[in-house]
Amino acid sequence: MMSTTNNVFIDSSLLIENIKGTRKKLLFSLLNDASVSCCLNETVISEFMFHFLKVNSNTSPQSLQSSERIASVFKLSDNYNLLKLFHFLTANEGLIDMVPTFMATYNLLPNDAIILATCKIHNITKLASHDSDFILPCAAEGIELLREE
Repeated sequence: MMSTTNNVFIDSSLLIENIKGTRKKLLFSLLNDASVSCCLNETVISEFMFHFLKVNSNTSPQSLQSSERIASVFKLSDNYNLLKLFHFLTANEGLIDMVPTFMATYNLLPNDAIILATCKIHNITKLASHDSDFILPCAAEGIELLREE
């Protein structure tokens, strides 16, 4: 039996809202759909881990680092294991040209431009995000933006 897989890029905003305990519906509907392969990249992991430290310590990641308490946060929560459910997409040299172009064309910050470029490079036509900055770029680049209502 042949199965069809639908790749969806998961923005860090879905993961961050999940660890905050809010806006979980879209993330879990995608994770529970057997026909969907949820993807992310190193940018999303970095953004998520930064917020993971902040949410689980109630202090800034920089304060945790300076007081050498990062390890203690991992004893409080294993919510970072959620990342193991995703398919990891690697970057390639195509980002070098695409990222500045997307930043300039759509007024995106670097991480959002990297996410959009990753979708384009890997031919991913669906991006799940709570970030309204993706509305125009996704429409212009032929990427369906999935948002929680």
